[in-house]
Order: sequence, then structure tokens, then C-alpha cells
Amino acid sequence: MHIKKIGQGKDLALIHGWGMHSGIWEPIIEKFSNQYTLHLVDIPGMGKSHVIDPYDLNHLVEAISQKLPSSFDILGWSLGSLIALKMSLIYPKKIHRMVLVGGTPCFINQTDWSFGVDVRDFNDFANKLFKDYKSTMMNFYTLQLMHSKHSKSLIKNLKEMNEEVDPSKVKSLQLGLDILLNNDLRDDINKINHRTLLMVGDMDRLTPKSASMWLESHLKQAQLKIIQGASHIPFLSHPDDFFDHLDQFLLAA
Repeated sequence: MHIKKIGQGKDLALIHGWGMHSGIWEPIIEKFSNQYTLHLVDIPGMGKSHVIDPYDLNHLVEAISQKLPSSFDILGWSLGSLIALKMSLIYPKKIHRMVLVGGTPCFINQTDWSFGVDVRDFNDFANKLFKDYKSTMMNFYTLQLMHSKHSKSLIKNLKEMNEEVDPSKVKSLQLGLDILLNNDLRDDINKINHRTLLMVGDMDRLTPKSASMWLESHLKQAQLKIIQGASHIPFLSHPDDFFDHLDQFLLAA
């Protein structure tokens, strides 16, 4: 398990999304390392962390939690938000506050849930990943940063950032997709008592704002900030709005 520590102050764990690594948090490192000790987690099977066996949500949470301090704030984005939610259920005393970016309790549409991704589109993406990894990942980056004024340069930077470390093996990426496909935390959300900030782009197609709105209505201490014009990575595409909200939540007395 690779977790890099940077900064000084209160502990803040940062958990990235599917197919990425902790380098995605560079803007947050620059902004928050003077106030926080940042724990930059590479999810098992991604970045510099080796895959674990068995590979499921519970074991991911257990493996990550073992390497973190006894108490911390947590910021999870996309898949990282699902990990943060599960961690708050399994280890409630370890987590102080949560920030969920592009958060959702359930990534895939169900008969009683329409705030996710259609399973046919999801499976189509997984099949394309095996056939043409590079092209599929570029399309994935494009989808996440669409609607940004600087989408071309951001996509280029994101591609370069991911190439700085050995790319995740397709098998590891498939295991991560299986976690998104097979987990639904809706029935347990009302057990969570942590103060939570929800942030989502109003143009997000992967984890729509409707999922964050559902979370706000079911979490006991949640506040929602919708970032206008942003898609799935608001901390890259709309950093000013993102950091304004994060400052008010984390750095307020």
C-alpha cells in the first residue's frame, strides 16, 4: 500500500477515483499542505499500490484504514467517495469529517435508482477497456473534464500525470469496475453521523448531481455545493469555486 504524507497539521486522507492515482490531488497539495498533514492514498491496484486479494470494497477499506492515523478527516472523489462512505460505516470513530466529491451510494442504475449509469453503458465501457486501453482511457478523461474552458490542456495534463507512474494493469482496472458495479450502500446511509460536505458538478454525467442531492437528504449532517459548469473533476476544472467551498468547510473554526 502506497500512501505519501505531505504537510503539517490535522490529518486529511485523500482517496482518488477509478483509473487514477494520488497525483490527481496536486492542486490540493499546494493549497492545504500548510494546514493539514495530507495522506495521499493510491488505491490498491492503482498508482504505486499493488493489487490485493480478495479485491472487494470491504478489503479495500480495511487495507487503507490500517495505514491511516487513528483519527482523520477524509476527502474521497468518485470511487474514493464510495470507499469513504464504507469506511465511515466500518470505522466510524476514525473519521472526523467527510468531503465527498462526485459522491454516490450506488454507481449503477437499478429498478428503484436512476441517479447512476446504465449497466449497458457500463459494460460497454469495460469491454472497450480490454480491446483498446489507451483510446478508452482518453475518452474517459474527456468525459470527466467536458464543459471546462480549458478542457484540452487539462486532458493533456491528466494523461501526462497518469503516465508518470506505471499505468494500472487492465485486470486491476476491471477489479475496480467490479466494485463500482456490485456495491449499493443506500440502505446504510442513515447510519452515518459525520459532518459531510458534498460537492458535485452540475454537468457531471458519471455521478449526477441527483445522487449528491439524494445523499444530502439521507445523511444526518450533510451540506451540498453544486459547482455550476463543472463535470466530474471540479477540483481541476473549476478550482476557485471548489476551494472556496472546501476552505469554508475544513478550515473554518
